[in-house]
Amino acid sequence: MLSLLGALVWPAAATAQGCAATACRATNVVHATVGTIMRLTLNGSTTVVASPSPAAYAAGQDAVAGPTAIVKSNGRWKLQISAAEPTWDAADAAARTDKPASDLQWSTLPSGQYTSVATTPSAVAEGGATAGTPLPLHYRAQFDRASDAPGPIRWS
Repeated sequence: MLSLLGALVWPAAATAQGCAATACRATNVVHATVGTIMRLTLNGSTTVVASPSPAAYAAGQDAVAGPTAIVKSNGRWKLQISAAEPTWDAADAAARTDKPASDLQWSTLPSGQYTSVATTPSAVAEGGATAGTPLPLHYRAQFDRASDAPGPIRWS
């Protein structure tokens, strides 16, 4: 039935398109839109717990392990960091309840220039299409003897 229908339609289509008796060509244009695809993976803890040693406390700062962000994208991307809240969370009743988020600093290099975390986003890195760009984050917590009471604090 299908071949009969094709035989019935073909000569009409060929005639309408000005085709020769044995061959006919038609041009089809196909448009496809590829959407932007991005994936951000964090390897490691997303919560910073600052429990400095006596020497780090005396120095006023302590290095804290951070996660590694892995960006995968088929287009331009920008990774930013910011604090969700203006202060850290006290992990117990003795810890400081008003420790500013800016007392946590970040860098992409362990010995690099550190930037204070704020509630407004700061650019960590940006780039183009990538199958996986790793961006290790290094944190440094700042301490003030006059303000930071004993007790664990947490930033997430």
